[in-house]
Amino acid sequence: MSDVDKVEDVAEGLPVALAAPASAVVVVGPGVEGTESIAVWHVSPQGMPVGAWIYPMESLLASRDEARRLLTLVERRSITAVVPSELDEVLDRATKAADIDAEKWWTRQLFSPLQCFADIVDRRAVYEETVAAAKCELKNVADLEWSRDFAAAHLVDFDALRSQSEVRPVIGSTAVGSDALTVVGVLRWLVRQWAETEGVKRRRYVRDAHGEPEPLPPSWLASVQAGMTTRLPL
Repeated sequence: MSDVDKVEDVAEGLPVALAAPASAVVVVGPGVEGTESIAVWHVSPQGMPVGAWIYPMESLLASRDEARRLLTLVERRSITAVVPSELDEVLDRATKAADIDAEKWWTRQLFSPLQCFADIVDRRAVYEETVAAAKCELKNVADLEWSRDFAAAHLVDFDALRSQSEVRPVIGSTAVGSDALTVVGVLRWLVRQWAETEGVKRRRYVRDAHGEPEPLPPSWLASVQAGMTTRLPL
């Protein structure tokens, strides 16, 4: 069995909140024939792509119905992008085009892949401290062995994270779709790393100290929970 297979087994054992809506990857860029477009890819809690849409920006912002259709794809979901903060302008324009009076409704629903990676690094450090303490009190406590060691990783942007994940940039029929699929690939990798991290809670003393396994990195999970409370008058 490969390391990836082992990680997949851990992922399947986690109590992932299957009732939660898929997260939305939103990317703006060149679409068909190079026209500015917005791509939305839905990603399951397991990191799998489960739906995709691409809209030409000009027609989207010129049509109340089209703008509302876009908002239905992201309204109740956690939302991310290469740089999530850059979504403020496009979501604001889409909300106004949809004739919805709800300023920055998406703020608590945004999450950053970079922050998710930081969540993983931080959580592993906590578990390593717990294991080190347990070795002083319990017999036969084994050191933690990760498939990848991120302790020395200092990532400054999404491309550095993509390189760390070894996810290759996707080459597709449109640039905007390719960029969205690249983000999806990185998210799936993050889910696997998180599953391996939370898999340490199979050790009872770790679970007793830190609770049951969590389905997603804290910042991502918080955005999922925030999104589930959003209701726009669509």
